[in-house]
Amino acid sequence: MLHERDRAPMLSRAAVLIASETFELRELEVPTPGPGQVRLRVHACGICGSDKVLAQVSAPGTILGHEVIGEIESCGAGVTAWHPGERAVPLGDGLGMSPHRGGFSEGIVVAAATCVRVPDPLPSLHAVLAEPLANGLHFVRRGRLQRGQRVAILGAGQIGLSMLFWARRLGAGRIVVSEPVAARAALARELGADIVIAPPAGADLTAAIADALGGRPQLVLEAVGRADVMEQAVRLPGPGGAVVVLAGIPRDALTIRPASLCLKETDLVFPIGTNAAEVEEVLAIMVAGEVPAERFVSHRIRQADIPAALRDLGRPTDQIKVVVDYFASTRSDLKTRSDPTGDAPWK
Repeated sequence: MLHERDRAPMLSRAAVLIASETFELRELEVPTPGPGQVRLRVHACGICGSDKVLAQVSAPGTILGHEVIGEIESCGAGVTAWHPGERAVPLGDGLGMSPHRGGFSEGIVVAAATCVRVPDPLPSLHAVLAEPLANGLHFVRRGRLQRGQRVAILGAGQIGLSMLFWARRLGAGRIVVSEPVAARAALARELGADIVIAPPAGADLTAAIADALGGRPQLVLEAVGRADVMEQAVRLPGPGGAVVVLAGIPRDALTIRPASLCLKETDLVFPIGTNAAEVEEVLAIMVAGEVPAERFVSHRIRQADIPAALRDLGRPTDQIKVVVDYFASTRSDLKTRSDPTGDAPWK
């Protein structure tokens, strides 16, 4: 039986896409959850590189944002596994691609079956990283990393750094990271990169990376999402190597010479993203204190700052993970590196 709270309307302020890369803050009524659905009050939402492209191509009225941590506000008919007050990371179900299903809104409605439970001890400021960190885990696993292998990572944004974290944790040998931004390069060293190089302007990375690794990489993890970098990535590995490409939602055509891949028997993988089991795995090690979550969050911003943050994604900055903080109206320390303690109101 539905409680009166479950039938009551919920008002939410949302950053609604009204034209290409143009947003408007609106107050919307979030629908009552239907059968099998839950309504979440969003605590925080990470901004992904794919959000920049989605902001260019999505229909007006779309609410973006798929890296979400929220609290169950109400449940639809038939939902027995969830109760108001519990926290969840929702996955898929059109999240970030439709009205009322994007983390750029204070409230969303999603299918209960798509939600992953967040353990009580974990602050929401950390849990918001579960989906992007799980993506890094998924990409490394799809590359079939073997212990001791030489690894090259192109790009040290949040996903590249996540790949680095997992490659080191899962037993990679020597790891080189290519990253031009000093702040990101420094964090890559902190997270276990053996060598960080600035990509040489207008030059092929092949020689520089082979020199750094003492041989061609056996696994290449492309974490920039640009066609020109993808084309460089496929040239890097030695015979029998693998390339995992963070394709995201690129708008440029990708040119690949099949013969060069064939002659080296290169595995080329284009993973789409993580799954509930991997998110649960990430949440478990975060609770155990084995992930330096606070190091990944470089900026907390207000909802009104979303357009500026998306614009910054198009140029080299010190951004790693930018998080929309829905408690921001009471805070004065925004756009600074996060407090690792996850202070209240981060549950």
